[in-house]
Amino acid sequence: MKYGFRLMWINKSAILKLSCTYTGIIFTLWGFVSLFNPLEDLLAEDVTFICKILIGFIILLAVFILSTIISCFIVIGSNQKCIGESSTGNKVYVKYGDMYSPNIIKKGYTGKRAIVISVNRCFDTIVDDKLISSSSQHGQIFNMLYEAGLYTPETLGRKISNLLAGNVNYIELDPSAKSKGNTKRYNAGTIVNLQVDKNLSYYLIGLSYFDQYLNAQTTKEDFVIAVQKLIEFCNRNSQGYPVILPLLGSGLSRTGINLKDILNYLVDAFAINKDIIINDFYIIVWKDNKDKVSIQELRKW
Repeated sequence: MKYGFRLMWINKSAILKLSCTYTGIIFTLWGFVSLFNPLEDLLAEDVTFICKILIGFIILLAVFILSTIISCFIVIGSNQKCIGESSTGNKVYVKYGDMYSPNIIKKGYTGKRAIVISVNRCFDTIVDDKLISSSSQHGQIFNMLYEAGLYTPETLGRKISNLLAGNVNYIELDPSAKSKGNTKRYNAGTIVNLQVDKNLSYYLIGLSYFDQYLNAQTTKEDFVIAVQKLIEFCNRNSQGYPVILPLLGSGLSRTGINLKDILNYLVDAFAINKDIIINDFYIIVWKDNKDKVSIQELRKW
């Protein structure tokens, strides 16, 4: 019950807007019908003007309540919203769900897709809950690769190093600044295209950096830079296939930005870059956060 009330509360504006729309439509149709069968003909001749106003108000209230109930089911039951379309006809969607499932694009999807994963800017591969947390997206994806037998931490580290070869935009850290793991810290927004199989790639985007205590940190400036670089990278490398994007900067990245603000920023970033979008994007709000972030209240561009 509480969950349902939370859903209605965070979607209250969208519900109100839709219910007002339905109410307006119903009364517009009623007004059209009344041209041929006026309401006065349905009432007794001795009904006073005040009673007529009261009856009209009760009918209006009943229609609005019914519209609101219907709107609640429609808004809360919706798991997807298209927030914009590029000049090439490609769309940007926001969805609730599991970003790792190909069904997030559409049920039974078997084509190519890329999933964006934020990692630390040293592109570490050791998931030990000290360097990389096993509960982070970074740690979950790398553990999936290890458990599937595709890589070990060592072979994955070498693979990523090879993919980064030629990139000189990094600084070499002193051991006192980072006591464990890789010591090359690349610029925010550095991206590695790690192809898992013919239909799946992971876009590993360097976002956070470690302090001397191995705590991940992300500045707001780095977050903004990384988002812009990601959109430009997809323009050059996505080859038109869908890209799945989580709410970057949430969780252990420690940007200090809440989920709603991250989502709003991503929507705005895609809006100002709509001229270079050549593939469909799916911004994914984790399904368990449906009562925390509303996608129906996002404005379309």
